[in-house]
Amino acid sequence: MFAAIKRLLGTRGGAGADGDVLATWAKAEGHQLKRVKDSRGAGGFVVSTQAGWRVEWGASQRPYIAGQELRFRSDTGLPHDVQMLLLSKVLTQTLETDVFSRYTNAMQTQVDHTLPEEMRWLAMHPRISMAASPVLARRFALFCNAEEVARAWLDEDMLSQLDAAATSWWTDALLLVLTLNRGILTVRMSGQNLEAAQLHFVGGLFDRAAARCRAIARG
Repeated sequence: MFAAIKRLLGTRGGAGADGDVLATWAKAEGHQLKRVKDSRGAGGFVVSTQAGWRVEWGASQRPYIAGQELRFRSDTGLPHDVQMLLLSKVLTQTLETDVFSRYTNAMQTQVDHTLPEEMRWLAMHPRISMAASPVLARRFALFCNAEEVARAWLDEDMLSQLDAAATSWWTDALLLVLTLNRGILTVRMSGQNLEAAQLHFVGGLFDRAAARCRAIARG
């Protein structure tokens, strides 16, 4: 499953190397890092930031991310029923193909609730136009069940931040998924072969995205 994505991720590095990169980045950014263990006793890391959001490194929670996963998470204060998904069109096509094959192979007529929520949203929620930025409209897809929230989130500054990411570090080869659900903004990406510079860029974008969500929640 998702063989093409897994080939993109590769298998270089390792837990020790990625932990070192995460620690170096956290120290440089003024964040606090600590080692943790999950319910199965597997090791991981949690990074706490002064801005209130956190980063979790551990075993992948999604089938489309092989091995280890890195999660940026922040409480936004937005209503719990607002669901939003932003990802590259390359990844969108890969996930949609997998969802379609599951339905056709099993001849299903109902949503498969074993799928991750964001994969179900591809079929459930309307796609939001990103025509305000030709670069984003060409390379990314945005889905949301609350169009007013999505359009408010995509203000001039957020569009500028996403446009800068799309023209520099957020390439089609980078598996990165942004979701909003139950009031929590999350970015998921591979936790393997981490690079400090990439973490800096992802962290900066996430910080702005979370701040924008909180501003909308405050009204």
